Amino acid sequence: MNTATDRTIQNIFACYRSTIAQKRRPIKHLKAIDAIVSCRTPSRGTSLYECENDGQSFCINHSCKHRSCSVCSAKQKHQWVEQQQRRLLDCAHFHCVFTLPHEYHSLWQYNQKWFVSTFFKVVKSTLLDLMKDEQHQGVEPGVLMAMHTWGRQLTLHPHIHCVVTAGGLTPDGQWKDSSDYLLPARVVRALYRGRFQHAIRDAIDSKELVLPPDHTRKDCYQLWRQVYKKRWCVRIEEKYAHGRGVLLYLSRYMRGGPVNPKQLQQITHQHIGIRYKDHRDKRIKLLNIKPQEFIRRILLHVPEQGQHMVRHYGLYGGAAKAKRNHCREQIGGLLEQLPTDEPTHESTEAALLCRSCGHVLKHRMTMYLSRKKGNSYIVKADPTHAQPVDEPDTA
Repeated sequence: MNTATDRTIQNIFACYRSTIAQKRRPIKHLKAIDAIVSCRTPSRGTSLYECENDGQSFCINHSCKHRSCSVCSAKQKHQWVEQQQRRLLDCAHFHCVFTLPHEYHSLWQYNQKWFVSTFFKVVKSTLLDLMKDEQHQGVEPGVLMAMHTWGRQLTLHPHIHCVVTAGGLTPDGQWKDSSDYLLPARVVRALYRGRFQHAIRDAIDSKELVLPPDHTRKDCYQLWRQVYKKRWCVRIEEKYAHGRGVLLYLSRYMRGGPVNPKQLQQITHQHIGIRYKDHRDKRIKLLNIKPQEFIRRILLHVPEQGQHMVRHYGLYGGAAKAKRNHCREQIGGLLEQLPTDEPTHESTEAALLCRSCGHVLKHRMTMYLSRKKGNSYIVKADPTHAQPVDEPDTA
């Protein structure tokens, strides 16, 4: 098979699901596998719609809405771009990329939740503190951050993309444009490395990090000293006239996992061909890996449940609408509606239309197959611990 569709990855997981189940896996992987395999299939539930004009009925299977599912990601990507575009200020933006050294990949795999949280905190403090410094910009910028954990060959490569406004608000509330340069890269690298290294050293001292089986605490200290001597990778791109181009680039990886189904070629039971662009020579190449290895690399990048991989700071923070509107009064742009105490009843769901006559479909009923409730991934319950049950409402 050489032609890939939106369900190609789903079909690969469905074919090898029995093989995947033979190996012990974390809960987040099991939930991702279940979501990817069952997305938009009758096993997840079906809604019945009927056209009141000609009486035709339509059955629509439910989506899983999992972050690693490529079947139902298109709509969520579009909604994400629209939401972020309403937030962006009408000014130029810089695109920055902060990368974690590969020496820490082994620690990352055992402490992913800690590393993700610390990564965001360090990058946020580095950018905002330097931008507020009078020696550089002296402003409060708007920063949008998105974390990716994969490289072009789906290997582990944690890095954060940052969309930073080319300017910001001064302490007296005036908008100030930046020059053609955001910050000196040498200063950014040094501060970023120092703060991340300080956080890792404190975590090792307090025994907050889980050490890999082949690492001792002495090995971690030696690795820490070794990484301190190297040059950390921070890339600051040239100024963009607007931030939409960077948003469209990031939206391709916000949902659907680390690979687009259109990149898959020559799919057989022996190998899967992945088309990718090598950033070194800018040439399109083909990577052939076994299906089991392909699944392993996909699951390697499943984020921790409940942990945000896209975050906003400064003028782009959730509580900074008033500041953004103040900026738009000076530089132009549509004002955002401030939150009010009055409840709104407007529906944001798009109406479903009949394929024949174009009339709006009316929902008739929803059907669910029997699926295990609660934590269905526990193979055998522990008889010494009682499981909570739902009590009837006696009010």
